[in-house]
Amino acid sequence: MHTFPVKKIIEHGPGVKSFYFEQSFEAQPGQFVNLWIPGVDEKPFSVSAIKDGLIEISVKQYGSFTQKLMQARAGDLLGLRGPFGNGFTLRENALLIGGGIGIAPLRLLAAELHQNNKRFVSLFGAATKYELIFKADFKEISNCYFYTDDGSFGRKGLVTEDLLNIIRDEKIEFIYAAGPEIMFVKLKEIIDPLDIPYEFCMERYMKCGIGICGQCVLDGSGVRLCVEGPVLNQDDLKGVTELGMVHRDASGRRIK
Repeated sequence: MHTFPVKKIIEHGPGVKSFYFEQSFEAQPGQFVNLWIPGVDEKPFSVSAIKDGLIEISVKQYGSFTQKLMQARAGDLLGLRGPFGNGFTLRENALLIGGGIGIAPLRLLAAELHQNNKRFVSLFGAATKYELIFKADFKEISNCYFYTDDGSFGRKGLVTEDLLNIIRDEKIEFIYAAGPEIMFVKLKEIIDPLDIPYEFCMERYMKCGIGICGQCVLDGSGVRLCVEGPVLNQDDLKGVTELGMVHRDASGRRIK
């Protein structure tokens, strides 16, 4: 763990912020770091960008840790540990599907795909307009489809509603996704019969980040998300029996 001063903070909307730190490591799209608030705790977050000598971590307030993080100011010292896990692979003619704050890790992926001249299309959904973070960045480098639950931006509805048409019209050959797990369940129902390969960026309770504690093991597969994940492909997910179920807490119990 190393501590760094927060270089700057950008607020995207109520309870959604990006925190910037001096770049001290490289990270693959989809990998995560543990962010430490001294005297509070540490939690895993995806890296959303590495640019101009800065590392960006984008966060939505959810729970006591992120509530405390939202109170941080530029100059405050926070800890970073990582990066951990396996990231996305780079594919051609891909569709990026992001739900809510799941858009964050796809931003770094989009930058890598663009830099390597890989064609991709972006499909993003969120509860409301301000949670569709980085809209302008994605529109600069890809064809985009946007959905919001309240209809405040793009089409009203879920990202899965027109998915089959988008796959057909855009001639999609690979799918990346990051977001709420219930979205993954619906995506699998749609794309598994199409036999299109995919990679999902998963999330679980994580402690050590190096595969020792076993807190992030997925039932049925034995996959440790901090080591074999957090990005899993269609073959990795075949043995997972708890996809879409309520996550477990630090004690191993399912949170009601």
